Amino acid sequence: MTAVASGSRAQRWSGWPQLVFHQAGWWACVIWMGWLGPAAMLAFLIAHLVMTRQRLAHELTIIAVAMVVGIVLDSSLALAGAVSYVGDLKVWASPLWLAAIWAGFGATLMHSQSLLVRTRRLALVTGAFGGPAAYWGGERLERLTVHSESGWVAVSLGWTLALLVLYGFTTRLRTR
Repeated sequence: MTAVASGSRAQRWSGWPQLVFHQAGWWACVIWMGWLGPAAMLAFLIAHLVMTRQRLAHELTIIAVAMVVGIVLDSSLALAGAVSYVGDLKVWASPLWLAAIWAGFGATLMHSQSLLVRTRRLALVTGAFGGPAAYWGGERLERLTVHSESGWVAVSLGWTLALLVLYGFTTRLRTR
């Protein structure tokens, strides 16, 4: 459950509208990996922050935390040789388009995708299986390559840790 007032603009935004606009930003990032995709995700984030401005500090916190967690995870996977990414614009060793996706993902964690981090168990399952599923999709879209079975294990373990961190932050923000 989100800490959004019943019937409020933020509550109306928090379900399907947010999910649809987030997915549009996600696809933009995957299709247009230069500046255009991340700019589309930025437009989603601005709309999200306008719609949820009553809890602006909470929203900015989870977006920033998700982006940093994602950049650290994806850069670590790249530097370890577990994953190679397509895209020349980098934030550390992570492509900019993927950093933008993590920021957008963070915006959904208190709203349309809150189920993914509602409990520690759900965060574990989401990380362990959802991370590899997302990277499998990334391979099919020819945006990344996971190298060997150990690469897949690293993705699963990294995503599990990332989702546990995000679970901790969303839990703290829900109680404030």
